[in-house]
Amino acid sequence: MPLSLYAFILCLMYLSSSKAETCQNEGEEFHRFFVVNGQPLHLPCPIYHGSMTENNFSVSWYKYGSKNPIGFDRMSRIHQHENYLKFIPAVLEDSEWYLCVLGNSTQCYQKGSKVEVFNYDEGVCYSKPTLYPAEGFTDQSISLQCPHMEAYFDDTSTKIEWFKDCIPLNLSSDQYYAIKNALTITKGTKENEGKYTCEAPYYFNGTRYKLSRTSDLVLRAPLKQSSPAIINPTNNIMHVDLGSFVSVTCTVLFKKESVAFDFIYWTLEDGDLIENYVGYNEWIIVGDLYTNSTNDNEHWLTVDLNFTAIREEDYNRTFFCSTTSGSRAFIMFKHPDPNFQGFLIVFFVSLVIVIVITLILFKIFKVDIVLFYRSNCVAKVILNDGKIYDAYVMYPKNTNRNSSYTMDIFALKVLPEVLERQCFYRLFIFGRDDIPGQATVDVIDNAISQSRRLVIILGNTSSEYRLENDFEQQIAMYDALIRNKTKVILLELERIADYSNMPESIKYIKQKQGVVRWKGEFTEANLSTSSKFWKNLRYRLPPEQPQSVEDSNYITTDDL
Repeated sequence: MPLSLYAFILCLMYLSSSKAETCQNEGEEFHRFFVVNGQPLHLPCPIYHGSMTENNFSVSWYKYGSKNPIGFDRMSRIHQHENYLKFIPAVLEDSEWYLCVLGNSTQCYQKGSKVEVFNYDEGVCYSKPTLYPAEGFTDQSISLQCPHMEAYFDDTSTKIEWFKDCIPLNLSSDQYYAIKNALTITKGTKENEGKYTCEAPYYFNGTRYKLSRTSDLVLRAPLKQSSPAIINPTNNIMHVDLGSFVSVTCTVLFKKESVAFDFIYWTLEDGDLIENYVGYNEWIIVGDLYTNSTNDNEHWLTVDLNFTAIREEDYNRTFFCSTTSGSRAFIMFKHPDPNFQGFLIVFFVSLVIVIVITLILFKIFKVDIVLFYRSNCVAKVILNDGKIYDAYVMYPKNTNRNSSYTMDIFALKVLPEVLERQCFYRLFIFGRDDIPGQATVDVIDNAISQSRRLVIILGNTSSEYRLENDFEQQIAMYDALIRNKTKVILLELERIADYSNMPESIKYIKQKQGVVRWKGEFTEANLSTSSKFWKNLRYRLPPEQPQSVEDSNYITTDDL
């Protein structure tokens, strides 16, 4: 053999073994292949179809666990011929799984088939595991086929012998006659029940072998005709996803009075068999017919319709489960209804997150939001509540009359500069806005009742300054907390660590609503309305009014 040809053969063997390992696995063939020890067996490739030859598919067979393909040598007892794996003959040691690999340059598939080899049972010409079930009815003619012989010989020229319970049948009698590979019993009786064996010669490489098949015939009394009941499907619609695997079972119940023997099958809406559907053997497969007798009064027939992957052309088509007696029921596939559950979950979770974040941001920027809203979203109108002043300002008086006293500077100059001049608030400050000669109590009482807020400026209590006018404080607290319920704003000009010496009313207000605390010096930056202190104070004051204040003394940073 030339070296180049030898290398080419080795390359093909390597590719075949590699293909068996990397091909798409189609699982295992459901049916087992039974054969009697010493008889030939032709094992067909379970995934091979005649049309595949047009696509240059090649077939290779492997024994499970082996990486070497089975050869084509006809002199070998086990060899491959076309898509068949042939055992001539099969022996007990051949009971094993065999793998068929089908592929071309772009595709590759593999599927396994099980071979089981048996000896004859003792004293008979058959083996029970290899029996084929057969049914018939008394007082009717019965036809028995010699099962699965098509791949072995030409039934028109091969002579087939028939046996009942291993005894040759007299085919010249009126009770039996045989045509090709079928045996007909003219009129069945209970005596006709038994094991019917068909035998045919098989020649290979000059050697004669024997092929035999045995059917176990059971006869029943004929049943009266009645319509079978289709249990499933129920003329229903299934909502299935595109590309999903779907299996629908046609289930029919036959009563005792049903026809002697009935078949069920799947058809299209026009009555054509499902085998004529464009997708048959590609993604649609009809399963085997199964029968099950629950008791003497009824039996069931079932056959599956399997869609390996639902395609668009399968939607809105009706597939009928039909019986030979004319009964039928359909199943139709529809696209699934939209599933909004995931969207709703995401929506509501997102909504909760947005609400939580909004609440957190509002809490952090509440003052800025309220001030922005007042300035841009609400038209400035004069409040018609009958009050003249936006705030009554009360602060500890300087007992030493020191003009540089910080409290006086803040109350009489800084506060009016920002609130009255820049923000247009109207303040009443006792000692600045009262008219000399008026009764102090009346002035204070009247001014507080005409004010929308009460601003109390606090500082560290010392011998140098204090809330001198106790009656002013008492009137203010009485008016704010009891009579008119005026809102109070506590303003710390200096940080007060201990409120134990403060009046109970001050401590009560601080506990309920806190204080606004001044920090830093009286600089130009600190006099800006955008600083944190003035924002907090403006937030507690009423909305700014659209009028300016006249006849007030204002300061600039040069005066401080």
